[in-house]
Amino acid sequence: MKIGKKMIISMLALTLGTILLVYAGIYIAIDNMRGSTQTMYESLITDAESTIEEGLNAQDSDSLGVLADTQMEVTDSRLRIVSDAVRQSAEYAEKLYASPAAYADSGYAPVHLSKAPETLSARYMFSSGVEETDALNAELALIANMEAVFAPVMKYNSRFFDNLYVGTASGIFYQYTDNNVFRENYVVTQRHWFVNSTASPDEIMWKETEIDSYGRPCITASMAVKDPAGNVVAVVAADVNLEQMLSNVIGNGLGETGTTFILGKKRDLVAYSAFMLDVQAYGELHNAFEDHFDEPDSVRKSIDDCAYGNGNAFHAVFDGREIYMTAREIPSTGWLLCTAINSEEITEPIRKVVARSDKIFEDARAELDGEFKKLIIKAIIAAIWVAILVAVIVYFVSRTISRPIIRLTDTVKNMGEGDFDKKSDIDSRDEIGDLARGFNKMQDDLKQYTEHLKTITAEKERISAELNVATQIQADMLPRIFPPFPKKKEIDLFASMSPAKEVGGDFYDFFLIDDDHLALVIADVSGKGVPAALFMVIAKTLIKNRAMQGGTPAQILFDVNNQLCEGNDAEMFVTCWLGILDLPTGVLTAASAGHEFPAVCGADRKFALLQDKHGFVLAGMEGARYRDYELRLEPGGSIFVYTDGVPEATNSSEEMFGTDRMLEALNRRADETPDVFLKEVRDAAQAFTGEAPQFDDMTMVGLTWRGKLEYEQPEAQA
Repeated sequence: MKIGKKMIISMLALTLGTILLVYAGIYIAIDNMRGSTQTMYESLITDAESTIEEGLNAQDSDSLGVLADTQMEVTDSRLRIVSDAVRQSAEYAEKLYASPAAYADSGYAPVHLSKAPETLSARYMFSSGVEETDALNAELALIANMEAVFAPVMKYNSRFFDNLYVGTASGIFYQYTDNNVFRENYVVTQRHWFVNSTASPDEIMWKETEIDSYGRPCITASMAVKDPAGNVVAVVAADVNLEQMLSNVIGNGLGETGTTFILGKKRDLVAYSAFMLDVQAYGELHNAFEDHFDEPDSVRKSIDDCAYGNGNAFHAVFDGREIYMTAREIPSTGWLLCTAINSEEITEPIRKVVARSDKIFEDARAELDGEFKKLIIKAIIAAIWVAILVAVIVYFVSRTISRPIIRLTDTVKNMGEGDFDKKSDIDSRDEIGDLARGFNKMQDDLKQYTEHLKTITAEKERISAELNVATQIQADMLPRIFPPFPKKKEIDLFASMSPAKEVGGDFYDFFLIDDDHLALVIADVSGKGVPAALFMVIAKTLIKNRAMQGGTPAQILFDVNNQLCEGNDAEMFVTCWLGILDLPTGVLTAASAGHEFPAVCGADRKFALLQDKHGFVLAGMEGARYRDYELRLEPGGSIFVYTDGVPEATNSSEEMFGTDRMLEALNRRADETPDVFLKEVRDAAQAFTGEAPQFDDMTMVGLTWRGKLEYEQPEAQA
């Protein structure tokens, strides 16, 4: 019987699925009903909240408006008391300057601030740098008559004044207070109240909140005093007791969270209870509008609309809490008084209504959920009985399908363990039989493939072993012991090579031609891998053998080029830089066969590329000529030569390392030995390329000439 027929019998199992689908539909319908009820309830609550909140806002807007009007009138009256006291004091001072003789024997004796009692009384001091003269003392005696005005004002209005004082253009500072703080470098004519009133002599000038010279927050009212000729000779001023104003005038707001504050003409805060805490804790004010309000531009507009009759109370965020506020203009100063209450206090009745409604709704939903659970339990019991019946039927049907599959699984398991000879004996004519025969054929194919794979793997291991030997041979051909010439103290020499593959085409070499001449070689063979490594061995050997016979670098490269051109059917070539250093003098004679520009560090201890003249590459064209050039290394000077694998190191974004980054790395260690600045270049290139694979061999040679050294001669033996 085919699997299709067997599956027909198994369809009985779908009965269970059908029942589950029916129950799932019932569950979804009930759940949707519950969700619709929840949505309808939330919509009703939202509408109710909105309606109630609108009513509460309207009610609180009226209350805020009434409170703001009352507090504005009280505040305005208090500020008018201050401005009237300052104006009257200024008028009295003008009488003094108009008729000084009439007040000569008034009996007021001025007391210096340093000798004044710590009680409410008059005292004086001179501005820093003012010399005491008879004329100054005479003016001081005249100004002392201001006590006749200052004393009664301070006595009956001490809640509103910190102190009253007058400053003269001659440098006298006369005040009525209980504070004996002596302020060095105090110059009356440079104080803001003196400067402001001098600029506008015919009006009361208000200075918004600042920290005064006693370290207290205050606001100041001042007015100029003019002599009979109309010249400003003094300024009378009063400091308002901001703490008293905050607690007695604007401290009481609406409700439990109500608050009041005053804004200046530029809309910075003039008076606010938190100022006192800021000054006590930090010694500074935080009165900028932006420091307290979110979305300050929008809030400024709403405040102005309220203050000038174009808007109602509005919501804002003040010091991190949401408030409901309104504003009124204070006529005497042009400032704005703002009254506010926390929005949470307004919406508290709404929250109580919502909480009661939520409780009723939750009780009703809990009852509905109970009935729903009973229905679900009955459905589950019925589904269990149906599932048992279907399970029995499916069990007997599935055995006719599962037995061949189990046998086929055993065959596959044996094949996974490497036994390709034991095949499946299933010979049924259904799809499982077809599958078994397919597995048997696959066993034969896998057996043949495994034998072939063993042969290939053995060959790869042999090649890998040979490459490892080639890598070691190539590494052994390059000088790797540093320092290479310990007795040659004139030089520090270091070199490194990192091949892109197991073996590479780059090479370097250095050797003494004689006691006074050192040859330096760095070269890059075209291509990579084994062919490049073989050509590298030939080139290195020819260059060293020819150099030991003598001659200039250009002559050596000429002869080596001709030798490499012979029989070069592979058309490979070599870029090469060859230099011969005269150890006693530091003169380096060099020639280039198409190689990278060397980097030279001179007396300025900065590496820079030397744009030397290139000849044609070695093995490229027989008879090619090369040109010698000389450079003189200063004591401590260095030369750095490299292959193109350094500047052309590429990161994952296809960006090359470049000679600019190479020079930056060199110059970070220009004063160090060659092993240090070579390591810096290698680390910088590796950090630049990151995870990108190395594209080309990276070979570097660095040399520092220390200068001609004088050696101590051993003492002659007796």
